[in-house]
Amino acid sequence: MAKKTKISNGDLTALFYERIRASSGCPVGIHLAIVPNKTYGWTALMNPTQRDKHPVFAKRFDALLAELRETYDLAGS
Repeated sequence: MAKKTKISNGDLTALFYERIRASSGCPVGIHLAIVPNKTYGWTALMNPTQRDKHPVFAKRFDALLAELRETYDLAGS
């Protein structure tokens, strides 16, 4: 397994927003939170109402989460 890059919560949030906005069909006003997670090191949470309203985008969000988890670890965790 390749070594993961340490990144701050703020930088990871900015990267996540940059990547989701670049994906097709990104709804306006998506809210997310990056939080520590014992199993994966960190996770990104999407507003449940937005997840229900935009299920196709929620799948893209989850795919991006999995992709970024392979590359980044939260700094200080």
